[in-house]
Amino acid sequence: MFDLVLGLPVHALVVHAVVVLVPLAAGAAVAYVLRPRWRHLLRWPTGVGALVAGATAFVAAESGEKLLVRVAQTRASTTDFGLLQQHVDWGNRAKIACALFLMLALGAVWLVRPPDEEEPRSRPLEVLVSVVVVLASIAAVTTVVLAGHAGSKVVWSGLG
Repeated sequence: MFDLVLGLPVHALVVHAVVVLVPLAAGAAVAYVLRPRWRHLLRWPTGVGALVAGATAFVAAESGEKLLVRVAQTRASTTDFGLLQQHVDWGNRAKIACALFLMLALGAVWLVRPPDEEEPRSRPLEVLVSVVVVLASIAAVTTVVLAGHAGSKVVWSGLG
């Protein structure tokens, strides 16, 4: 399922979505928790963005496992497996960070309400959720960038 689409590796197709969508979703989540007046506008983009970013990160990780097996079988002589292991390690960290980001961003959309809505939440809870969402956003973006950088080193090493 996560191996090939029309003869192309799914991983090579979906990683670009991860590199774009995770930072966008993280930015929306940070803006959502830090800018109360923007919450009505950002509620749906934050929730949907977190879901899509988390899903694409999961698909990237799973398809990366399939690609790793394929590379080990067909390109073992031309692959730097030390660099590849760094990419796998960062990819695993990114999958975890993006899953946590997904859950925390959805929790923030649920718990941290726009200021004019009824059912106000406690201020300490709002501050705690906001801090945790900002940290999770930073972790998700950082691990995705580092995984992407390690992956590009695998693909492009020895060509320049």
